[in-house]
Amino acid sequence: MYDQELERFKSDIALVHFAVDCYGYRRDRRESSRASHVLRQRATNDKIIVRKDVDGHWTYFSVRDERDNGTIIDFVRARGHCASLAGIRDELRQWLGTPRPEPHYLHEHVAVPRDRHAVARAFDAAKTADNSPYLNARGIRPETLRDRRFAGTWGLDARGNTLFVHTTDAGEVTGFETKSRGFTRFSTGGTKSAWQSAIFSDDRALVITESAIDGLSYFQLHADKAARARFLSTAGAPSRHQMELLERVCAKLAPASAVIAAVDSDAAGDKLAGRIEDIVRRCPHLSFQRDSPPLAKDWNDVLQRKERAIEPARRVAQDLERGR
Repeated sequence: MYDQELERFKSDIALVHFAVDCYGYRRDRRESSRASHVLRQRATNDKIIVRKDVDGHWTYFSVRDERDNGTIIDFVRARGHCASLAGIRDELRQWLGTPRPEPHYLHEHVAVPRDRHAVARAFDAAKTADNSPYLNARGIRPETLRDRRFAGTWGLDARGNTLFVHTTDAGEVTGFETKSRGFTRFSTGGTKSAWQSAIFSDDRALVITESAIDGLSYFQLHADKAARARFLSTAGAPSRHQMELLERVCAKLAPASAVIAAVDSDAAGDKLAGRIEDIVRRCPHLSFQRDSPPLAKDWNDVLQRKERAIEPARRVAQDLERGR
């Protein structure tokens, strides 16, 4: 029987991102291509191949076990904490930031209310911080996190997890992402809108990424270019409501501003870039740019590669400084 919610899970959740963020897999850039992604899990020695089929479903198969294959539903059933379909649905709803759908025969024309004030209070209770060890491990420097551009856009919860707040174009808090090593979740009762940086009067660009971490990475990699740019992340494949929000944001940008689609270098990223370009074409005062991460899936991959390359030189400089 056709199940609209399960179909959405299979198509809208990029299994590559999900496996990396939630289950600790790493993408092998040397073995992967745009059409086929090789992921490894060091703790379990698992190796899977992920691709997007012609029907739009993300699928995988394990190199270690020929019986281990299928869609994201099968992936979570084999590796998640709950093997029941109900538990799998709950986990994937958390990832998408969507509520449990009401049966069609109940409240057919009544929207399900959400307590956004409670979500906002939960984020406000997070610790205001100027650094995050988790983000440092992803190559993001303290000075990037302290930049005024990102003030108030992130925090730390009581366990030290990093939180990224989502707001509407009017600035209303709708939810927040929780991220730590091998863990990603969206706030219960919240709704994905967009992670957005501060806005300044002289901004002349909008950089759109698929994650807040990619936005921070892009800023750090393009210090000069990003000085007059604001940042927005959809936190994965955007919903219709998120695209409508993006259209409103673009309509309000200053004349001659550039909209930069700094999304992932894969089929899903190409699709999203096309959707963003369609919006920009309807705004004659804007220009569109597609900025693909070179030889990498996303901008955080680029940043981590760069930081690893300069770390030895940085240590030598520190040693020399101590020896003076």
